[in-house]
Amino acid sequence: MNAVFRRAYSTKTLIPPNVAAATKVSGAGKDAQLASLVSFYKNLPKGTVEPPKPSGLFGRYKARYIDGDNASVTPLLHLIFGVFVIGYSIDYHFHLKHHKNVEHH
Repeated sequence: MNAVFRRAYSTKTLIPPNVAAATKVSGAGKDAQLASLVSFYKNLPKGTVEPPKPSGLFGRYKARYIDGDNASVTPLLHLIFGVFVIGYSIDYHFHLKHHKNVEHH
């Protein structure tokens, strides 16, 4: 196996680098990097995140009928009704409207 593949599939890539090791932090250049890292983590928001409000037609439909405690069979009934309406409208357009007031064939 090639060395590149061995490196790519090794478990070493899953272990993060040790940012705060004493040997890595010594020196003036490293102090600035560590200070920017600390300020970054201090500015991150704390606490729990409020769930985002659903937006769009499908997002509101999903929040109302599919997600969480509101899960129900209603989307399945909507699907059955939609297939029926589409099927009937296709039948009407291609066959039934031609036989409104006339005998069948």
